[in-house]
Amino acid sequence: MSVEQRWSGVLRAVCVLGVCAASIIWFAMLNGRSLYDPDEGRYAEIPREMLLNHDWIIPHLNGLVYLEKPPLQYWLTALSFRFLGETEFAARLCTGLAGFLSLAIVFFLGRRLWGIAAGYKAVLLTAASTLFVLLGHQLTLDMLLSFWLLAFLACFLMAQLEYDSPRSRACWMSGCWSAIALAVLTKGLIGIVAPAATVLTYLLWQGDRRVLRRLNLRWGVPLLALIAVPWFVLAARANPAFLQFFIVREHFQRFLTPIEQRNEPWWFFFAVLIIGILPWAPTAARSLILAVRQRMPRGEFDAAAVLLSWCAFMFLFFSFSNAKLITYILPVVPALALLCARPVRGGGVDVGLGAALTLLSGAAILLATNSPWQSSKVAAVAVYARTALLGTGAVLTLGALATFELLRRRRDFAALSILCAAWFLTSLGITIGATDSQAAFSAKAAALALKSAAAAEAPVFSIQLYDQTLPFYLGRTVTLVSYRDEFSLGLDQDPARGIAEMTEFSRRWQELPQGYAVMRPLTRDLLLAQGLPMREIAQFENRVVESRR
Repeated sequence: MSVEQRWSGVLRAVCVLGVCAASIIWFAMLNGRSLYDPDEGRYAEIPREMLLNHDWIIPHLNGLVYLEKPPLQYWLTALSFRFLGETEFAARLCTGLAGFLSLAIVFFLGRRLWGIAAGYKAVLLTAASTLFVLLGHQLTLDMLLSFWLLAFLACFLMAQLEYDSPRSRACWMSGCWSAIALAVLTKGLIGIVAPAATVLTYLLWQGDRRVLRRLNLRWGVPLLALIAVPWFVLAARANPAFLQFFIVREHFQRFLTPIEQRNEPWWFFFAVLIIGILPWAPTAARSLILAVRQRMPRGEFDAAAVLLSWCAFMFLFFSFSNAKLITYILPVVPALALLCARPVRGGGVDVGLGAALTLLSGAAILLATNSPWQSSKVAAVAVYARTALLGTGAVLTLGALATFELLRRRRDFAALSILCAAWFLTSLGITIGATDSQAAFSAKAAALALKSAAAAEAPVFSIQLYDQTLPFYLGRTVTLVSYRDEFSLGLDQDPARGIAEMTEFSRRWQELPQGYAVMRPLTRDLLLAQGLPMREIAQFENRVVESRR
């Protein structure tokens, strides 16, 4: 056996071991830290109540109707709770699986489009995205939505590649329509809008009209309706306010008006995307330019043009929206990584630029960790997560230096692997740092203190605030006092579950033989000044837990 063959075997073994280790770490990182406010608490509590109350049609949050999102992830998480228990791992499992399977799709699609090297590169780039990895370990709806949309892209592209097999193409298109339907059940009409707009953009850009004949509309539309429509019908029958609230408010008004108060500047997603894919941002910029310049002849199928159309639409669509959140841009990352995986010359230069950005990032983290902080919130995180931040800065710095050395030796793929591994470890370091700072962002400790002290029959009040993780860890709902926010619809339909005025709460509190309340210290001081009887059970950051006696 030649030296080259031995080296190839060693390299394959290292890759296999690396994949196994990364897979174990990926799922291990789903556990061990508290659920965070607001999203993680919200999207764990809704499935808990769904499982407890056996209402699989209308989602409830803190016992109140909550119609902002469809129920697919709630169903999956409720099943996870059913078989694994109501744990943090079970709560995040759906998100973790969606992220992990997205990496598998990225590898499969990159390999099918441009060869096995492209598959490996696409996975490396995706795993090097802090945006992707962090959202793969945080309980939100966006990773599952991104997974279904990526599944649509994969099935659509595969259907175009199966020129000689009508049966195989029909199967891929069935998968395509199913993915669209499941995306709709995850987060609403964006599951239809994004695929339809991508196909339309591609048609206008490339002029490849053959894709219209391959859409299989005759069977695809009924399949989509069969999967997605029943829940909409059942929800509309179960709650008269559903159609107006879910369709009109949560889609059109949310996009066209600032009702969510999430206004950001037009360049917001530029900054999010650059930071989220920082080590391969130079590669992404060059790949986008090449995708425009090196087009296939008009009328011929061009996979890169499909990916470009997807990235362009998703980016522009959310940039024009009046409600902007960091998580919305997530579906762009896997598609952009696939676009960057195309074989091109001069890739070492892009890796070198990425290594330079990495070196600057590592140095900045090391300096920032040892700098005095003015913001109390940031200071708290820096204190809690100091060790993780120092480790992260060191990993980035050493990874960048190792990348430069491998590039000097003309080992471009090895250099890219080291660079991406450094950023993957950085994402894990951020997660570990978040674990250390959980007291500042989770009500778990307050809930456990309250749970150990409160009698099962005594009411629990949440006064002028609502910690999303409180009911999940407490194991029961709380009575909202002088608080509405996202509960406006639910409180309008069931006002008895809340207390609108503080004067009414004061009257009820004095009449109770026993009760418990969570509030801010300032609120507690005001109530004590009014003569309300209270005994402090526990105090946390900006929260106190009080007993009636």
